[in-house]
Amino acid sequence: MSAALDDRQQAALEQAAHWYARLHSGAAGSEDRHAWQAWRKAEPLNDWAWQQAESLQRRLQEMPARLSGRTLDLAGQAHGKDRRNVLKGMVLLLGGGAMGWTGYQQVQRQHWLADFRSTVGRRLALTLADGSQVQLNTDSAVDVRYEPGQRLLVLRQGQIMVSTAPGGADRPFILRTPHGTIRALDARFSVYLSEQQTRVSVYEHQATVTPLRGQPHLLGDGQQGLLNTTTCTTGALDSSLDAWTRGLLIANDRRLADLLAEIGRYRVGWLRCDPAIADLRISGTFRLDNTDQVLRAIASALPVHIETRTPYWVTLRPA
Repeated sequence: MSAALDDRQQAALEQAAHWYARLHSGAAGSEDRHAWQAWRKAEPLNDWAWQQAESLQRRLQEMPARLSGRTLDLAGQAHGKDRRNVLKGMVLLLGGGAMGWTGYQQVQRQHWLADFRSTVGRRLALTLADGSQVQLNTDSAVDVRYEPGQRLLVLRQGQIMVSTAPGGADRPFILRTPHGTIRALDARFSVYLSEQQTRVSVYEHQATVTPLRGQPHLLGDGQQGLLNTTTCTTGALDSSLDAWTRGLLIANDRRLADLLAEIGRYRVGWLRCDPAIADLRISGTFRLDNTDQVLRAIASALPVHIETRTPYWVTLRPA
């Protein structure tokens, strides 16, 4: 017997129905498509739901004409006013979720599956086998490989804070990213992986950072390094960068566009600002567990207003 769709799957299918309807309405523009792509990337479940919508539409199109009139045409429904019909048809025709759940698991295996993973807007605290403490920031993923001769973490995505437990020189603590490795014996440090580089910030003691094809650099207490595959640029550490571990975002005379890019990491969907207000400056301490409230606080402090087309597509514009 197939398993019934759970609440999260149902919600993801509903969001997929919304996006399918919007993209096939004939009025979708480039911003709609950027927002849709952001939604797909925000959660593995979202990408799974979209794949179900596309797969379902293909199956419907392949049905004999004598049967197609008795089934749901998602594209046709998308032009109508009742998007709930799209969702209803998707859920019913997925047959209770067994095939759909297999598809979700396949999506997970492609590039979402890791030993530990946090979802968008959530943090995850871990205690490893040796007592080391690891905290994953929003939308982060890490593999743990503990062996007799080393303690290895592989950061697949996002940002983590590590407080290593003493392990001795014969069992170093190593963290690996696509850009290189970080080696520490007894340290508190964070690592943030982006597409272009890895940022390593050392808050206590020291860590050795080695580019994939470069020379090692020693980072001491209060230093950070920007690491790519060949070089590491070092500098002083901004001590407010670890505020996320306490659920906070601290802005000190920060450019609005940059602040919104950071806030966007903690919410599903598309968040942007009009270029006319991108260079406005703002300072403050904001709680990351309610990004809608953060946006309202920004709107009350600056001459901007919030334009919400959907819960997943928000733009700040001049007031």
